[in-house]
Amino acid sequence: MALPCLPCTDMASTSLGIHPIDVGYLGLPQAALAFLIRAPQGAVLVECGTAATRRALESGLKGVGVAMDGVGHLLLSHIHLDHAGGAGHLAAMGARVHVHPFGVRHLIDPGKLIASSRRVHGDAYDRFYGDPLPVPPDRVVAAQDGVATPLLGVQAAPLFTPGHARHHVVWILEEGERRHAFMGDLAGIRVPQSDWIAVPTPPPEYEPDAWIASLDRVLATRPTDLWLTHGGHVAASAVDSERFLRRARDRVLKDGERLRQAVAVPDSEALLAYGDWLRHQARVGGVPAGQIARFLDDGFLRMNLGGAQRAFAEPA
Repeated sequence: MALPCLPCTDMASTSLGIHPIDVGYLGLPQAALAFLIRAPQGAVLVECGTAATRRALESGLKGVGVAMDGVGHLLLSHIHLDHAGGAGHLAAMGARVHVHPFGVRHLIDPGKLIASSRRVHGDAYDRFYGDPLPVPPDRVVAAQDGVATPLLGVQAAPLFTPGHARHHVVWILEEGERRHAFMGDLAGIRVPQSDWIAVPTPPPEYEPDAWIASLDRVLATRPTDLWLTHGGHVAASAVDSERFLRRARDRVLKDGERLRQAVAVPDSEALLAYGDWLRHQARVGGVPAGQIARFLDDGFLRMNLGGAQRAFAEPA
């Protein structure tokens, strides 16, 4: 059963207003989102897009009545630039930035993050990512695993969830009987115009076993609402959340098995074989041909194979 992408108006029956904001990542609609939370005492933002998309973020915030300098707290799922590249700009305007402890030094001094991102994204880096600004040390907050933090009248609890990256966090916000889980990349990418889940496995920290354990950890919390940075609001009940998370778990397992096979053959054969397999999976999953071409291009394939090569390398 397909799960619909629910607009923010579906939150009207709750006191906590959550507004998805399309940041224009890759120049494609719905490729990445930030989430504005209207807390009782101000604005909290989850994710922020890249430095190159900050104008789209600013416009989206303005559309819901919030200025960039009105964001009090920014919660990051991890420090990859499509999620955190604009953090320095928001910090310069007063936001406090919450991140996994492993990510703190890279926000303060993003030199290594910039270099690794340039290697992964190549010619697309300057157009779609851009260099992040350093975050002042006094604006960075190291998250504590499982410890709820009061933020402008809401409680946000970070769950450390490695697999996509060792510095990955799922943020859980409690609201009465509702439990909102902001998933980052842990539940994959819900490709627009479909309900199919793609699994991004970039180097250098892709760990399939840890990824499965992290999904199991989130499942155990029984979230009612799932918010995907690449996909939006994909579930609004505990039953639908469990169904989506189990589907994501299955995709992580299947992709891991196929990637392990792919990296065992020469690179040129790996790209062709893995690409044929993944695009077939997407077609069977109902992804339109145009979205396959946009979201599962050779850049995505090479990124995933690069992560797999690191993950499945034979010990020296």
